[in-house]
Amino acid sequence: MQALDGINQRDGSDALFVATQGITHKWAMRRELLTPQYTTNWRHLPRICCY
Repeated sequence: MQALDGINQRDGSDALFVATQGITHKWAMRRELLTPQYTTNWRHLPRICCY
């Protein structure tokens, strides 16, 4: 436990944690940028051109 405390002090709170603590997501996907047919329509996939 001292190793976990030392790493968390050095790298910031919750850098490492015990698995029984669970995970709370601090982020969320921006769904307003998601196309409604993101897996069913090939034309809605982004296209990259390299020159």
